[in-house]
Amino acid sequence: MDQIRVEHDLLGEIMLSSKDLFGIHTARASENFRLGGESLRQFPALLTALALVKSAAAWTNVKLGVLPAEIGHAVMTAAREVAGGGLHEHFPLELVQGGGGTSTNMNMNEVLASRATALLEGAVRVDPHDHVNRSQSTNDVMPTALNLAVLTTARETVRSLRGLAESLERKAGQYRSLERLGRTCLQDAVPVPAALVHQGQAASVLSAARVLESAAGELRRMPLGATAIGTGLGAPPGYRELALRRLAEETELDLEPVANLSEGISSLEGLASVADAMARAGRVLARIASDLRILASGPIGGFGEVRLPPVQAGSSIMPGKVNPVIPELVMQVSFQLEGGAHIVHLACSAGELEVTPMGPVVTAELLRGLRRLDLVAGLFATRCVDGLTWNEEAVRANLRGSLQEAVESAVEHGHTYAVNHFPLEPAEGRT
Repeated sequence: MDQIRVEHDLLGEIMLSSKDLFGIHTARASENFRLGGESLRQFPALLTALALVKSAAAWTNVKLGVLPAEIGHAVMTAAREVAGGGLHEHFPLELVQGGGGTSTNMNMNEVLASRATALLEGAVRVDPHDHVNRSQSTNDVMPTALNLAVLTTARETVRSLRGLAESLERKAGQYRSLERLGRTCLQDAVPVPAALVHQGQAASVLSAARVLESAAGELRRMPLGATAIGTGLGAPPGYRELALRRLAEETELDLEPVANLSEGISSLEGLASVADAMARAGRVLARIASDLRILASGPIGGFGEVRLPPVQAGSSIMPGKVNPVIPELVMQVSFQLEGGAHIVHLACSAGELEVTPMGPVVTAELLRGLRRLDLVAGLFATRCVDGLTWNEEAVRANLRGSLQEAVESAVEHGHTYAVNHFPLEPAEGRT
C-alpha cells in the first residue's frame, strides 16, 4: 500500500508518496516548469555527470572531516547507482527551468539523500542540503556537470563523424578509375575523379570532427569548488583541489581547474564554442547530403549519376518512386543544429553579474544536438554512403558536356581563341 509522507520548506508543506525518492523542492519545481518537454531522465549523460560530481564531493567532504564517513559512503554508493543508470525514474523534472539549474541540483540531492537513508536502513536521516550538497552550490556544481556531460557526449559524436569519413574514404577506393563531369554553379565544367569527390567530402567531415573535439576538450577545465559566486565561500580549505582530483579519478578524464573561478561560473562561452562546432559539422554533412541528393535526382529526368540505396517506398500515390530520405534527414538535422547553436548564443549573452541562469537551455540544446549529430552521422554512413553506387553509363553520357578541351585550348592559344572555336551550343550539347 502506498504510504504518504509530509515534507516542509519555507513555503509550507507538501504530501509525497513514500515510493518517490525526490522531495519537496522537486515536487514544487515539477509544477512550476511543466511545459511538456523532455525530462531529466531523457538526458542520462547529465544525470551521470551530476551524480559523479556528487560522489566526488562526498568523498572529499569525508576526507576533510566535514561529513561523517558513514553518511558520505552511503551518498557515494547512491551516486554511483545513479551514474550507472539506476534510479532515473525519480528524476521527473523537465530540463529547461528557471533558477539556473537549482531544481536539477536539488532533484539529485533529494534522490541521493533518500537512497542513502535507505542504504543506512534509517539509522541516520541523510539530508539533501546538509549532507549531499555539502561544500557545494548549484552555481559551481551544474556548470561542472554540464561541462562533463558535453565533453563525454561529444566524444561519441566525434567517433561517429570519423566513422562517416571512413565510409566516404572507402567509397573513394571503390571508384578510383571513374571520372565524372564536374560542375560549377550547376553548369557543365571539366572532368573530376569520383574518388576525389569522396576524398574531399571525407576531409571536410574529418576537419569538422577535429574542430568539435578541440572545442569540447576545453571543457575539461572545471569550476568545481567555486561555490555560489566564485569565492569558494562555504567549502573548507583544500576542497577544490581534492574534489577535482577525485572527479578526474572517477571519470578517468584529464580534468583541470578553471583558471578563473568567476569566469568559470559566469560565462558559457566555452559551451558556445561547442555549439558552433556542432553546427559546423551539421552544415558539412548537409552539403554532402545535398550534393548526393542532386546527383541522384531523376533517375530519368535528373542527373541520375548516383544511385542511393533504396531504404523505403517514396510515395503514397506514385508506385515505384523512391525518395532520398536519408540525405533529406541529414539536411533537416543540420537546420536543427543551427537553431540550437543560435539558442546557445542567446543564452550566453543573457547572463548577468556573477552567474548566468540560462544554463538549462544550453544543456538541452547541446546534449540533444550532439546526440542527433551522432545518430545522423551513423545513419548517413550505414544507410546511404555505404550502399551508394555511381551510374557509370549516365556519368559517361554527361561527360559530353566537358569543357576540358576548351580549357586546354585556352592554355595553348589564349582565351579569345578558345571562345571562338568552342562556342556554346546548349541545344545540341558538346562533343
